Amino acid sequence: MRVSSDMPDDVLVLHDALQQIRDTFGTPAKWHLSPSLEAKEEVELYLKNCGTALRFLQVHIAQCYPGAPITLTGDQRLMERDGKPTTQTISARILHGEEIPVAPGESPYITLSRRIVEQYRGPQRNQRSVSHGESGDTSRHYQLAERFGLCDLVDERDWSSAAFWYEYVAIHGGELLLEGLTSDSLQGDRIVADMYAQHFGVQTEFLPEGALISTKGQSSMNKAKAVSIDFFNCPDLYPAVALTCEKLGMDLQATGTDRLRFKESDRIEAVRLHEVRNDHRMAMALMAADWIPLPNSAQGIDSRLQEIVAKSYPGFISQLSLQLRKRDENETKTRRKRDENGSGLNYEHIVPIKGINDDGKGKKHALSKLIHAAKAEYVWLHDDDVILPPAATEPVCQPEGWSVFCQTKAVCQHSGLVILPLKMESESDEPSLLEKLQIAEYAAIQELTMRTAKAGKAVMCSGANLIVRREAWLECESELHPEIPSGDDMFLLEAMKRRGKKITVIDEPDYTAVVRPVSTWRAFLHQRMRWAGKAPKYTDPDILRCGALIVAVNLLQLLCPLIILIKFPIEYSLIKKREPRTPWYVALLLEILYPFYILISILGGLFRRNRW
Repeated sequence: MRVSSDMPDDVLVLHDALQQIRDTFGTPAKWHLSPSLEAKEEVELYLKNCGTALRFLQVHIAQCYPGAPITLTGDQRLMERDGKPTTQTISARILHGEEIPVAPGESPYITLSRRIVEQYRGPQRNQRSVSHGESGDTSRHYQLAERFGLCDLVDERDWSSAAFWYEYVAIHGGELLLEGLTSDSLQGDRIVADMYAQHFGVQTEFLPEGALISTKGQSSMNKAKAVSIDFFNCPDLYPAVALTCEKLGMDLQATGTDRLRFKESDRIEAVRLHEVRNDHRMAMALMAADWIPLPNSAQGIDSRLQEIVAKSYPGFISQLSLQLRKRDENETKTRRKRDENGSGLNYEHIVPIKGINDDGKGKKHALSKLIHAAKAEYVWLHDDDVILPPAATEPVCQPEGWSVFCQTKAVCQHSGLVILPLKMESESDEPSLLEKLQIAEYAAIQELTMRTAKAGKAVMCSGANLIVRREAWLECESELHPEIPSGDDMFLLEAMKRRGKKITVIDEPDYTAVVRPVSTWRAFLHQRMRWAGKAPKYTDPDILRCGALIVAVNLLQLLCPLIILIKFPIEYSLIKKREPRTPWYVALLLEILYPFYILISILGGLFRRNRW
């Protein structure tokens, strides 16, 4: 087989291992004739983190070099991975000539292996080399085909690697030509084209050169939708799809993901935490979604990320860099044209504002004063005591700031209200118990806020971090209950829903403002009573149902404490989503105390509802 340095590491590792075995022990036929003469010394084969090579070589050595003193080793993660037989193990047995009956619902990977063997039994063909763009399952089959003297058996590119380009187009828009992809592929990951057409508006047109994917005529920012996908036959697609959903504010209900915890990383956890973890698919998925920056030699991370991605797709980073440069050039041209014409959106389209003078008349007066005076179409509101998110402090005249501006503008467009995330953090390195309880409670509230909003049933928002369309706010101004000092945010949410205004979400770290916990129980209960005091004025059905459910469950817990056995796992999962380091005992203590301060807040709120 002809190899080159720009081939995927999966191919190179397996090729080098097979070559080393042959150089040491000879051909399989020679080894079977005189195994004792060939066993000169033990051979250790280092397979990096290549599970494909490991599973193939386990079968290859057992069938072709039985008894040979060969040790397979690799990175720590490879040694930790589940040793149970997989579809790759069955594929290797088929490629070694075993007759394995076809099973109902057989993996596409195994079907593809059968096809290779069937074609191999046909006329011998000319060998070919693998191009640098081929990766994943297809490249492995090229390697195996040529290893056994096959030739042009698999004339297509890898669909699992194409997933990252579908992810990129779904998030950023535009169109791309993916050369060599065919509509009649046997690869299980071919389903990525159907997934992205159905759920994310990315259409695929198959041309003689390959697959042309685009979002033409489609919306790439569908916010009021949950996605349900079974990944059992296509687990490699999970990182790209999961991060697409997260970036677009869509809930993903994933099934068939059990094996993902035993891949190059625990991909369920890696997606949740946005971590690469030495995993090529995680690295590509995170880069395509802009969760991590592209490698930059000046930052000292160039070689590391390139090494990780090279496992399956050495050319990915350079090709993604090219696409990003093209995107930046197009955005720059659009901006210049807009500025030259004096039309469209200007730099003050979205303005972050805090520190408003209330003239001694309260927050609602200050907000009204601000909105009426604002020139921007959208105004980004913050409480004075919050720490502004990075996106709100990025100078818009810089390239990074312009990118943030464009992304924010894309989400805001035609929205009356944009709900942004908040995070509670203590100023102390050693938070008090009260602070820990507040941080845990706030995490649960934030997760509930984001989930309901993404599902199109918003029940909460916070004026501490909110983007509002000036025109929509002015329409709703008369419905914000000026007689109640607080509640500008919740009454605004209700009014927006009544008037059918679009409510969207940006749930990303760069848009997350930081708030501080209060320092005393007195201040904590006073704050909750103030919140509860607004409740009698709520009229929105979603808000009323959610509030009634929370109150009922917690009051019922006072009568039947065993309810906590059901309630705690649910609420702890909400907390862990936002604050993964929250100890279970803190969350449990919060669950025990919660019904009591719900009761205190309700009773106190009824008597203090018109007081700040």
